[in-house]
Formats: sequence, structure tokens, C-alpha cells
Amino acid sequence: MTEAMLGEAMLGGLLAQAGAGGAAGTMGGYISVAKVVGMLIFLFPWLWLAPKVSKDALKTKSSQPLWAGVVLGAGAIGMLCWLFLPYYFLGMLIYVILLAAVFLGYVAYRNGRVEEDDRILTSKHLSTLFEKKEKVDVKPVTKVRLYNADGKLVPPPTVGATERDILIYNFAQDFFFDMLWRRASEADIVPSGAGASVRFVIDGTLTPRPSMSVTDSDALVQYIKTAARMNIEERRRPQQGVVSLDIPGDTSTKIVVTSAGTTGGQRMQLRIQKQIVQTRLAELGMSKDVYTRAKAATKEKGIVLVSGRSGTGVTSTLYSLLREHDSFTQQLVTFEKKPVTELENVTQTRYQEASELAPALVSTLRRDFDVMMIDECGDAQAASTIAQAGERVSILLGISASDTFIALAKWIKLVGGSESALANLRGILCQMLVRKLCLNCREPYKPDPSMLAKANIAGREVDVFYRTPTKPKLDEKGIPILCQNCQGIGYFGRTAAFEWLEMTDDIKKLVLDGANASQIKAACRKKSMLYLQEQALAKVISGETSIQEVIRVSQQEKPAAAK
Repeated sequence: MTEAMLGEAMLGGLLAQAGAGGAAGTMGGYISVAKVVGMLIFLFPWLWLAPKVSKDALKTKSSQPLWAGVVLGAGAIGMLCWLFLPYYFLGMLIYVILLAAVFLGYVAYRNGRVEEDDRILTSKHLSTLFEKKEKVDVKPVTKVRLYNADGKLVPPPTVGATERDILIYNFAQDFFFDMLWRRASEADIVPSGAGASVRFVIDGTLTPRPSMSVTDSDALVQYIKTAARMNIEERRRPQQGVVSLDIPGDTSTKIVVTSAGTTGGQRMQLRIQKQIVQTRLAELGMSKDVYTRAKAATKEKGIVLVSGRSGTGVTSTLYSLLREHDSFTQQLVTFEKKPVTELENVTQTRYQEASELAPALVSTLRRDFDVMMIDECGDAQAASTIAQAGERVSILLGISASDTFIALAKWIKLVGGSESALANLRGILCQMLVRKLCLNCREPYKPDPSMLAKANIAGREVDVFYRTPTKPKLDEKGIPILCQNCQGIGYFGRTAAFEWLEMTDDIKKLVLDGANASQIKAACRKKSMLYLQEQALAKVISGETSIQEVIRVSQQEKPAAAK
């Protein structure tokens, strides 16, 4: 029974008794009209309180049906006691106590779930209610332009909008501006307990940001869901939408929005869609030697493996290598589980499961394609098809590995034999991503000779290394100056270090003859191959990154390399 239906029933009963009281009054005055009016007056606070508690429970992630039922039930029981007990004031006392107990119980429960500033009926809250405050004229402040899923500008609140609508708009503007200004590629809002944690991914590194209250978090999530054309009524099931942002005078940034329900409330992830197709091979960070060899290998028929751990930019490299081919004079095709973006004049084939890849490859190979790009291969049948197809077309294949030698071993195992795996294999790339030092902030220092020896670069003429600032820069008044380039992080952007293993005839022969990893590496070293960590250290020597950053990334690679 709803509040309205229950209220109508109570009012009907009271009016019926009032009518009976009028009749009885002529025969002896058994019913007091004043008492009936008193009951009617006490009825309205209950009917006002029930929807308020229900609405507040929704905001604080409490059980809305439970608390709405408790308030309605307590009021109904109290009113029935008041109606049928022979003692009027005793019934009134029971009604008031039941209603007050439920309300105070809810207040205590909800205050335990929210942050201190959002608690009610506390001394701080009560003092603010009675403070005389000057009315503040809240106005919308636009820092970024937000576009909805249809590409239309989301306007600021207009004249007549409520103060809360304006505050939510300004809060969302601050959040988006902070995200863009700090160059975050991802943002994650996770409700937990009384608050919601906020984390940005900046240059591939997780960076915590100030948390927000559950109320603010929910308001922000609902605001973004509205712009992304997502169902704001659905708070549990996963949803996905799209919005776009730009700072006036800058290019628009597309953001993929994902929401899902958790035990603490709605979680939201925002991910900036990378413009991978705009990346040029020469801009990835390859050394001149690796760049020349890798580019030449992809221009001929055969297979080039592109490897790295998850999140190290393998997809970017695959797209960049593909861009080295002219899509108007050659037939290009890709096989991707999740295409990053649409490629002009390129046939993009999407597959869902690994088992679907082999039939798709066979079907495509019946046509006259020149270059094939495959994001990954986890199916033996597909791997065998790729190994054979390398004789006819140029193939770029992504594979998860922490160095080129592990990638080679994985490829041989996947194909099911060294001879067939090596027949058309031209080379293997492996990469790691490191953050670049901010040129405005980097600090020179003399490297420790023992550290140089440990890094296997002793004996080289290395006069200076660079690192992030050990002390903040101060202005004339001694106040720290925040770098507007890197926002005080010390790093700005990322670059990749690449290892290239060229599959020459003598290297293939060693593998086919059953040589161990040490023998293969020794042969590669004679051909002046630099390992992945050495390529990264070259960027340290040039001042592009820091030794601390290379150590950090290398330590992250150890578990993957040990598999």
C-alpha cells in the first residue's frame, strides 16, 4: 500500500468517526471533535516524513524499500493504537514515540554511511541551520565544453534553475577540467562506505585524487549518465555511453563512459579514446637502427611479431606499422576483437572468440590482400594459418610477451613446430613504455659510478643524468611554484623503448638445431642487438627519462617475464 492510499484510508476512518461523533454528540457527546482534529494534525507529519526518508535513502545508498516500509509501518501501527486504545493521550504518546524512534534510528544509520559534512541533526548541522547567512548568488561557471552522445553541446543551467542544479553543473565542470588539465587518460569513481575514491591514470600511472562524498559522487554520475544518453533509472546493470569534451580553443576529446552498480553505489569509469591511427612510426621512440630494420621487414612478405605486456602500447605500434603502407595502392585488412577506431580505406574484420579467427583468416586469404594486421592470436589453428600465409602477404601480429625471446618461444609453441613457425618469420619487436621527464622540471645530477656499473653502462662517458625535482621551485616570496606543464608530477607524456630481434638464417638455424636461450642471445649480441633494458637506458643517458623510471618499469616486467 502506498503512502497516498494509506493516508486516504486513515483520513476516511477519521472522517467516518467524526460523522459518528456528530451523531453521538446529540445523544451524549461520546466523540470529541477537537481530538479528531488533533489526530488529523498529527497525521500530516507522518505522511510528510515517509517520502522524505525514502528519497534520502536513495541518495545515501541505503535500502529504500526497507526504510520506506519501516516508516510507513511504524506510523500505521501508532495511528491504529491511537484510534483503538481507550486512552486518547496514551495512544498519542505511542504514536509519537514510534514515529520519533524510527526517524532517529534512520538518522543514526544514515549518518554512519556519509561523511561528517553530510550528517544531519548533529551539533554542527543544527548550528548551521540557525546561523544567519547572507544569500549567495550561485552562478554556473563553464571551464570546459561538454557534448552529449549526439554531439550536441550540454548548456549550463538557465535562468530559473535550482541552486542544486547549478552546484552539480559546477562540480562536474571542476571534475572534467581537472581530468583534462592533468592529462588523465582514465578516471575511476568508486563509492565505498561514506565516500567515493577518485583515481586518475596519468601517463600510465595510477594517481589518487581527493575523494568526494557519496552524495556528490552520485550526483556527478547521474549528470554524466544523462549527457551520455544512459538510463539514469538503471543503477545496477553495466551501461556504456559516450561524451566529448574540449577546452575552448583546443581540440575535442572523446570519452567512453562505463557505469555499473556496486554494494556501495554506482561506479563510473571514464576513458579517453586514443587517436592511435594518428601515431607515426617515427614518433614512437624507436632508435634509428630499430626503426630502419623494423620498417624494412614490414615492407616485404612475411611475419613480424609485435610484443609487449598488456598496456605497453602494442596496439599503437601495430597501427603505426600498418600506416607505413599506402591504403590506396595496397589492400589492407585487420582482424581485431575491439577495433580502436575506423581506418580509412582499410577492411576491418571483427571477431568475438579466438576460435572465430581461423575461419575468418581462411575466408580473407581467398582474396588478394597485401597486408594483414592481427591484434592477437590464441588459437593453434589460426596460428598455423598465419604461419603459412606469411609466404604470400605481409603480416603484423600482436603477441603478449616481456621480451623478444619469450615472444619467439610463445610463437613456436602456438604454431606447434619450429620449422613452420620460423619459415616466414622476419623479425620480432618488443616494447616497454616509460614516462618522459618534464623538460621544465628535470634536475641534472652526477650518477653514482656503482649504479652505472650495476646498470651495465660503466665505462661510458656519462657526465650527467636527469631526474624529477628533489625540491620544489620557489617564487620571490618563497611560495612553491606549480609547473603548469606537468602539474608537479615531474613527468610529461610517455615514450617507448624497443627491442628488435631479426630472424636471420643463422639465428633460425640455431633455433632449429635446438640451441638454448643463452646461445641464441650470444649470437644476437654478435650482431649488435641491444636488449630492451639497454634501449631504455639509452633514453636515460639522453636525458629523456630517469633511471628511477626505468627501474620502476623493469620491476613491473619481472612477474610477466617469469611466467
